[in-house]
Amino acid sequence: MFTKSICLISRSIYPHPISKHSQNMQTFEGWSRFWENIVIIAQSQSKDIKISSYNKVSGVLLPLISNKYLNIVYFTLLGIFEINKLYKKYSFEVFQASDAGGAFLAFLASKIYQKKFIFEIQGDIFDYPSKNGSRVHSVFVKFFSKFLAKRADYIRIVSPFLYEPLDKLNIDRIKIFLVPPRCDSNLFNYENIESNKPKELTNSKYNLLFVGNLIYAKGVDILLEAFALIEKEYSDVSLSYVGEGEEKQKLLNRAKDLGIEKKVIFFGRLEYQAIPVMMHYSDVLILPSREEGVGRVILEAMAMRLPVVASNVGGIPLVIDDSRDGLLFVSEDVISLKKCVLLLIEDKDLSVNITNSAYQKFINNYEYEVSINKFINMYKTIL
Repeated sequence: MFTKSICLISRSIYPHPISKHSQNMQTFEGWSRFWENIVIIAQSQSKDIKISSYNKVSGVLLPLISNKYLNIVYFTLLGIFEINKLYKKYSFEVFQASDAGGAFLAFLASKIYQKKFIFEIQGDIFDYPSKNGSRVHSVFVKFFSKFLAKRADYIRIVSPFLYEPLDKLNIDRIKIFLVPPRCDSNLFNYENIESNKPKELTNSKYNLLFVGNLIYAKGVDILLEAFALIEKEYSDVSLSYVGEGEEKQKLLNRAKDLGIEKKVIFFGRLEYQAIPVMMHYSDVLILPSREEGVGRVILEAMAMRLPVVASNVGGIPLVIDDSRDGLLFVSEDVISLKKCVLLLIEDKDLSVNITNSAYQKFINNYEYEVSINKFINMYKTIL
């Protein structure tokens, strides 16, 4: 009996067992309406290969190497070996990848087994930001992203703004599918939140929130500098970082230098179910990215009726209509970010109007079922 199987390849860090990655498991549950088998090849913090399964989803988690370049080589070589074993069982129809490192492995596998290769592009990886000490990595990402995009059988993008860089690569739009991110309103629903406010958020009247990886591309340093200025005008305010990343120690050191370390809270990486709670008890979500596809966290805030301040980069302006369902600030402009946050704190009517408008936009465009149906239609077209 013929069964449809897909292999999703990503260098993202998954927990073991994979069922703990509730955010992605929810997505795969929707995919399982089309696919009989969904196999993930990703990474974990373990020193050994970890294998686990959850419903129709199976995961092979490869060890993570600390050196990013050695890690790519190790992931690719070991990944080919694992795919060879898995293919004998599943005979994959599609190899799909969501990052340049994973896409290279998916591309190789698609050529070896003569199957379809889908490259998911979720940000402007063709103009990946660089900084001192990371220019080589930036050049590497840009080069391989263009190389792989040109050779992909199909491309899934999360925002219309990504059509432009793909047009410059002369990629036929018939190969491109627009499938925006999704958010489950059953989980991100303020009516489900318990009344116990996290104790870390009880010390300030206003709580500002960032959710995401603590990396340079997310502009987490810009947020800290802006918060230092905000704190001078509103002493009864705190900033919460939810997430982990290579910039964390720099943020800790800088907060201490600025004398605001007691007002800046680092929660680390929380369970996905805890994010709605953090949003419910916060006053503003801030996404200060230097580059961004859409920013799923924006959609989650919309669902939670939490006002958003975000940078005007990438696909964000296509999600947020400035002053209607969120506020946009000039990317990397600390003063512009500060003014937007203060405006929401001081003008409650504006804040309410923004959240009401944003919630309606979320329901119409980004609710879970809307996105899953677009995914399924993409797969039906491809096969």
